[in-house]
Amino acid sequence: SFVIAGKADDPSFARAEYAAKLVEAACPNVFFHYEMKHPDAWKDFFCTVLRQYDFNCYPDEFGGPLVWTPEGALVGSGQEFVQTICVEKFGIADIPPPQDPVFKSIALDNLKQVRLMLQRQEKGLPFGERCEAAQQRCESLGLLHPQVFEEKRRCVVSAAALEVWTWRKKQGEVPDKQIPQKIDARLEVSTIGGDSGSHTVVLHNQPMVPKQMALIPLRLISETELTPQPPSHDTPDMLDHSNDQKRPSLKEGTSSERLSQNLPASPSGSSPHLPEPLRGLDVGHRDYRSEDREDLGVSDFTAAMEVLMGVGAVATWMGLNKGSEFRSHLDTHLQVLPYPLHSVGEETSLRFPLELICDGALRDGVESLRIFDFKHCFRSLHHNDLPEDRRRQATALGQAASKAYEEAKATSKTGCCALAFTVNWLIFVPLAPPEVGSALELAWRELPPLPPLALTGVFVAPALSRGFPETVGLQVGSRSGKLVSNRAVEEGIPEGTPEYEAASREVRIAAQILEKPIELLRQWVEA
Repeated sequence: SFVIAGKADDPSFARAEYAAKLVEAACPNVFFHYEMKHPDAWKDFFCTVLRQYDFNCYPDEFGGPLVWTPEGALVGSGQEFVQTICVEKFGIADIPPPQDPVFKSIALDNLKQVRLMLQRQEKGLPFGERCEAAQQRCESLGLLHPQVFEEKRRCVVSAAALEVWTWRKKQGEVPDKQIPQKIDARLEVSTIGGDSGSHTVVLHNQPMVPKQMALIPLRLISETELTPQPPSHDTPDMLDHSNDQKRPSLKEGTSSERLSQNLPASPSGSSPHLPEPLRGLDVGHRDYRSEDREDLGVSDFTAAMEVLMGVGAVATWMGLNKGSEFRSHLDTHLQVLPYPLHSVGEETSLRFPLELICDGALRDGVESLRIFDFKHCFRSLHHNDLPEDRRRQATALGQAASKAYEEAKATSKTGCCALAFTVNWLIFVPLAPPEVGSALELAWRELPPLPPLALTGVFVAPALSRGFPETVGLQVGSRSGKLVSNRAVEEGIPEGTPEYEAASREVRIAAQILEKPIELLRQWVEA
């Protein structure tokens, strides 16, 4: 057995490593241990080895590599190891010279590995691995209840294979924005946003796609307790939604690992009817309607970019400062939806249906997507005036996205929007919610604006049953030309007549709108 030590970025170390692996392949009973060090740590390590084994024939400035046996027998430098051990002892031939480009390439990869290892030691697992670990943990604990789709269909529009996913809408009360939404603390992935932390990342408990996450500002999340409830056949939610007393807000260092052992256990002698409370999280409503600070800012985009750089994904947000609310508290926050965003598996190399169209818009330098025939903005986040190393930093990307968002928002009359962005581009669609209490608001409640995932070409919509007049062979919109209408319009009932008020509040939605996803998305877009 031999120990091979050297600097990770040294082609000579890469050559010694390469030769050793040839020996291992030819002689399975010969073993090698590699001590691959960051260049900044090499000198201290080397001096320690010299003192430990009394190798006094090398100066402190020796750059390596160095080879010895676990028993303390010195072999020598990398060149001596290759010649005396690999070539002469084990008969390995045709080892390329140290100047061969392959060893420069191996050295670059080695340096990347060492940097990643040091990052893990300093900051823990990379974000992508933390997300994967949290997903596996929550799946095993039964904490995730993915949306169940009745159908996933594809339709081709402008040469793009769009997807429409339909789900059966359940009637329920709109969440009170004053009462936090309670979720299990084991859904937490990490705290992100610079050294001090600005957001908590949690797995969505009812995701549209695997590993969907929500990014919640620390000011809107706090620890709480959850009282376990008996299982219910009506809903996967087994938690007590009463107003538990809040604990202090989560601080930096709170992690999913600290909360992972969150299993209910009754102390000895306690009643089985009084189980121990579970650790939970209170998630506040991001109230963009009442507070300007709940609009997206640089810190939000920077946190999102930190996540997007760790996992391949699209970030989305719907900002509503008008209209009636229909979303859970969790859905009022920034969402991150990892690739792939489609239902066709390996049949396509695309990560989402509109990927080629977005890439084409970036290439052509245009500020709109040819597939959308309604008001919207498409912005590139590439800034060629920045140094290459800064272009891939979360801070610089967050600033670029925030600037693009503010520029796009300036074109909107209402400030309401559907938003999607990656590390490369941003899409902004202005929305026009109806007045609360109006007849049009009833249609908004029946068919609310689609999740901004639609901006990638995946349209998640409630399933629609055929109603009157479709059940008797007539079409909605035969008079108005609209697929979302009401009885007063469709039957030509004049405004001011006794029947008009009631008829205007009878919503009629054509089931065929699900076959026209662009029309479906356009329904609530600002004119």
